[in-house]
Amino acid sequence: MKGNSMKNDYEIKISEHIHPCWQEWFEGWFITELENGDALMRKSGVDHAELHGILNKIRDLNLTLVSVTQIDHEP
Repeated sequence: MKGNSMKNDYEIKISEHIHPCWQEWFEGWFITELENGDALMRKSGVDHAELHGILNKIRDLNLTLVSVTQIDHEP
């Protein structure tokens, strides 16, 4: 089950800004608030368990998920 232990870089887009009091829920994620009102979250070295955990937090906060993108790095 090699695939489950792999760590990747991810970018998650939310359709609204993340209130500062909630940002501690996303410890380790770099959050950029975009001019159009969206928020972009990025983190390197994320495994599947952490990815599912952050998606659950987004759901629990009733935030609107726009996209989840695995970031591939050119060798």
